[in-house]
Amino acid sequence: MMNENNIRGLKEELVGLGFSQETCDRMHESIALGITAFTLREQVQGLNGPVDLDLYFRQSNKSEYYYFNKFEVTQGKGWSLEEGQQYFVLSPSADGKLELRLQTPRVAEALEEFKKSDQTAKLGFGRSLEDAQLIVERVDGKLSQIPTEFIATYRNPPVTQTMWVDRGRGFTAQQAANLMEGRSVYRDDLMSQAGTPYKAWVKLDMDAEKDRHHNYAMNTYNDPSYGFDLRSLLGSYQINGMENRTISDGILAALQNGDRALVSIEKEGKLVPVYLEATPRFLQLNLYNKEGKAVKREEYQKQLVQQVGKEKTKHQKQSVNRQMGI
Repeated sequence: MMNENNIRGLKEELVGLGFSQETCDRMHESIALGITAFTLREQVQGLNGPVDLDLYFRQSNKSEYYYFNKFEVTQGKGWSLEEGQQYFVLSPSADGKLELRLQTPRVAEALEEFKKSDQTAKLGFGRSLEDAQLIVERVDGKLSQIPTEFIATYRNPPVTQTMWVDRGRGFTAQQAANLMEGRSVYRDDLMSQAGTPYKAWVKLDMDAEKDRHHNYAMNTYNDPSYGFDLRSLLGSYQINGMENRTISDGILAALQNGDRALVSIEKEGKLVPVYLEATPRFLQLNLYNKEGKAVKREEYQKQLVQQVGKEKTKHQKQSVNRQMGI
């Protein structure tokens, strides 16, 4: 017998973490079928393509209650499908005829299935098998030429990370995707091992080796002690609409979520569209143009801020000169 309060609570957790209504419905259906442990899949869009999410549910050994404690995030590299497209993997059946082995929107799964066959297999993509375009094939053990745009995806394994959830508290689906793409996320509901609540910016340390659980460590920059003042940094740019509290709060929330926030900054008397990205580690904002190419922040900062920086540098040089007796 299902516990309706348990299901209602799980749905609230999923919605709060940004998962879809479809995932909520599939969870309800799985519990109704009495499945004691199951995995649901969802996909969110990142800047660099789709990010796959595997949500893990299990029933308690001591009661009828179900728990949602973690989800795994997977991001491939260098290749993404259009909405509605899927990958198709074909390999020979027992009688030697090619047959469909797998149909999936996930490139990691498609590659795993394709690489199982060391003799003959085909990997393609499209909206249906009938109109699928061939990406790569293996014939009698020989691999065809891999398209240039697919080489990185084929050769590099996807990046994965487990995100833990504590009674609905954790990174949202979109925040998890943003972390996987190397950006920082702000959390105001963190808890130390001693049980002390704190606030911090969090970033995955992808430059270091993974731990024994195959996860990247999370670097944290505590707020306010680390000194990253986002609202003050935003004030150093002539951002259109910042005087409107609704607009400024929206920009702040987007950056704290790990998004790149699109703003218009006044430059030489004209409004220029620019993407902002929070980089708390370096106490700065990174700026990008519409094409995603990094631009110099000094070209967009208010003149007063630049002058203060120059004066600070000048005083530092004078101080060094005095120390050297110049």
